[in-house]
Amino acid sequence: MPLKIDAYRYAIKNAFAHSGKAEIGAVVGKIMALHKDTDLKKAMPDIIEAVKKVNLMSMEEIEKEFRKYEEGYELQPKPEREGLPEIDLKKIGEKVVTRFAPNPSGAIHLGHARQAIMSHDLAKEHGGKFIVRFDDTDPKIKVPLKRGEEIILKDLEWLGIIPDEVARASDRFDLYYRFMEKAIDIGKAYVCDCNNEKWKKMKEQGEACKCRDLDAKENLKRFGKMLKHEYKEGEVVLRIKTDIKHADPSLRDWWAARIVDKPLHPTAKDKYVWPSYNFASAIDDHEMGVTLIIRGQEHSQNAEKQKFLYKYFGWKYPECVHTGRVQSDIGVLSKSKINEMAEEKDFLGFSDPRLATIDALRRRGFQPEAIRKIIIEIGLKTSDTRIEFKKLAEYNKKFVENSERIGFLRNPVRLDVENSRMLEVDIDGRKYKIEQGAMQFAVDRKEIENAVAGETYRIRNTYDVKILKQDPLQVFAEFIGKTSRKMPVLHWLLQDSSIDAQIFTPDGKMLGMCDDRILNKKAGDIVYLEKFGYCRIDAIEDTKVVLFWAHE
Repeated sequence: MPLKIDAYRYAIKNAFAHSGKAEIGAVVGKIMALHKDTDLKKAMPDIIEAVKKVNLMSMEEIEKEFRKYEEGYELQPKPEREGLPEIDLKKIGEKVVTRFAPNPSGAIHLGHARQAIMSHDLAKEHGGKFIVRFDDTDPKIKVPLKRGEEIILKDLEWLGIIPDEVARASDRFDLYYRFMEKAIDIGKAYVCDCNNEKWKKMKEQGEACKCRDLDAKENLKRFGKMLKHEYKEGEVVLRIKTDIKHADPSLRDWWAARIVDKPLHPTAKDKYVWPSYNFASAIDDHEMGVTLIIRGQEHSQNAEKQKFLYKYFGWKYPECVHTGRVQSDIGVLSKSKINEMAEEKDFLGFSDPRLATIDALRRRGFQPEAIRKIIIEIGLKTSDTRIEFKKLAEYNKKFVENSERIGFLRNPVRLDVENSRMLEVDIDGRKYKIEQGAMQFAVDRKEIENAVAGETYRIRNTYDVKILKQDPLQVFAEFIGKTSRKMPVLHWLLQDSSIDAQIFTPDGKMLGMCDDRILNKKAGDIVYLEKFGYCRIDAIEDTKVVLFWAHE
């Protein structure tokens, strides 16, 4: 309604300013500025209707309407709220109880982090409770990892998220079974032994199968046989009765439990009746007292399925916020793509720098404060949103900009200087002794690769040299003192005060050389490598330092 009203008001203003004729384009521009999350296709009918209505009015009518709004007329977007978004406490109830319910089949990424951070922080802001519940009820496709829960809890802790309660769906089967029996007993669920393909066709046509009208006694008997594993995988399925002619076929008699003969679950291998995500999630949200659910738009249909159960059991469904997808150029988010990459011999697991997992971002040196800042900034938009690498790097830089600067050469090449003079040089607070006579420097090949005989270069903070010749392995030059002429500057290191560096980036692994002052640091520290960028030290070994690149 507000959009429709704003479209009309601005059409009036636009028509008043242009001799009684409003322009659709002008109104579109204003509406999109006022309602940033609005889908333009959905908004266009209201905009067109408003413009048509106004353009049928006389100038006198337009002026009369305009005068109504003249005082303080200019429509402005609401100022963006800093920090967490507002929530409607009246709809939620007395206590804000939220949950984050990942499947422990892999590490969490930026999209998951959005749901976790928002759920945790909103609960804490309102004195509520935050629950982590592992939805590990898929023993065939999204099979939980043995250390999946540990990995996720570690990521959450790094982000500053400490749950008030941790639960595992696979520990709650007896609870689910009780509610399955209750649903059967009140005539809202049935055990179906129809051929699956035949049942699908009947469902599409809005026709009930023969099992739907069986009485509760027969269905409880069938369910008992399910629990005893007298039925085998694929023979029966427990269904929740909904509306067999519902406008959305996917909501018609959705499945609540099935048989799995050989579950691949790491801890629940002796269970054969497995609940569907929708059944387990619905029961758990009620039993745990969840009042606010933040999850992706892809779950909006699941909410409609679960509401049938809530209605049958006489429960109040939690307030739901369905957010759009998070897209990013930072790294891979798709689980299927990650699974493909896992087949590559150089894949580094969930901390591979090509990924946008929390584990990978942490290993690269991104700070939790930067991730939190950008997540809270995108808020709870219902439209898809994009986290740009450039912006995250900009935020991260504020938290790492005081990191120690370390001399670095990305592609070192030897520079031999004849007739060098003895002197002491200060580079970023470290003193180096330059020898008399023949002197060897390591310089960056890229800075000198186009050098030809006779050209002059300045060795940083030292002196000027003239190029004599170069070959693939080294460059030869001679000392010419220190001139006032402007010339290219060469960054350098000395062999006896440097160490090899192996750096992992999203583009692959590379080798370089850095100042051995880095040996005074420890694994986990962030450093700034000269002319290369911020990196996190991953390991310090006998002959090299291993780093992960974050950003420039």
